[in-house]
Amino acid sequence: MKVESVRPPKAAADPASLHKKMMQLMSSLWVTHAIGSFARLGLADAMEAGADNAEAIAEPRGLITDRVYRLLRALSTCGIVTESAGGRFALTPLGRLLTSSAPNSMRTSAELLTEYNGEIWSKLDGALSGGIAFEALKGRPLFDWLHANPKEGARFQRMMVEVHSPETPAIVAAYDFGQFKRIADVGGGHGMLLSAILAAHPNVQGTLFDLQEGIDAAKRGEGGPLPGVEFIAGNVFEFVPEGADAYLFRHLLHDYDDDDCLKMLRNVRRAMKPHSRVLVLEKTVPTDDTPGPGRWLDLHVMLLTGGRERTVPEYEALFGKADLKLSRVLPTAHPAVEVIEVVAAPARQP
Repeated sequence: MKVESVRPPKAAADPASLHKKMMQLMSSLWVTHAIGSFARLGLADAMEAGADNAEAIAEPRGLITDRVYRLLRALSTCGIVTESAGGRFALTPLGRLLTSSAPNSMRTSAELLTEYNGEIWSKLDGALSGGIAFEALKGRPLFDWLHANPKEGARFQRMMVEVHSPETPAIVAAYDFGQFKRIADVGGGHGMLLSAILAAHPNVQGTLFDLQEGIDAAKRGEGGPLPGVEFIAGNVFEFVPEGADAYLFRHLLHDYDDDDCLKMLRNVRRAMKPHSRVLVLEKTVPTDDTPGPGRWLDLHVMLLTGGRERTVPEYEALFGKADLKLSRVLPTAHPAVEVIEVVAAPARQP
């Protein structure tokens, strides 16, 4: 006997509820910009230092007390601050993430997501016809612009640390890095991930490979201790260091289109030993309706760099073109990253 699963018919949507939901979606931009201003103007820092009313927060900064009060009142509706009798405000644990001194501060992220990372979304209409929104906005590709503007480059790096540092312990715990003699972190920046892996596996040797500014930051210790690490400055589009047992690509491939990814992957394929592994540390996009941020991040990197988030079948096809083969996808304890293990593809028969 065949048993069919039949979903019950959905109740007719209430027009008023639909209207409310649509207004919430369209006005979410207001919340994002309010959070950005709260962080950028140092209002969270002022409250952390003891200011608990609009006047005490506004006057030292030359701001209008009434308008600061209205901003704080609005932010109290989304859990950033609380308001009590007499117009007194207090930071919540969530709001403290917008202070400069918070251990997991997201202040720079709040700033940048309401600067050029927000402005590019106004160019989505044009981007759907082609081109890259950031280049239309700034006149050059993102990473060229950051290189030409070192202060912005430093802010971008801080945002990357804020966004991705909580992933690091989850990555280290999810995979047996101790099986490798040498690990090369490709595009590893200041070496935060490699530092954490070496701390957990002291017998592993490390190679950090990045552009010169990343290597300089690593040597200054900005990413943590890197005992015995080999530092190599270079461009992944030109070569990848040879001889490692594992190559890390953390949130690198999603910044580029398939053609550029193939250049990197073919370089690592030439450099790797027969039994080496390539570990792509990103989050795959589900092929069903499983919820997750990947679909929105996909649009963001499309606007920012022309890159894309990828499904497992898309990764398989991409790796195959570089004579690589997807071995497995391992989850981590962090919802924004997985370990995508890649091996050399079997030799093709003539």
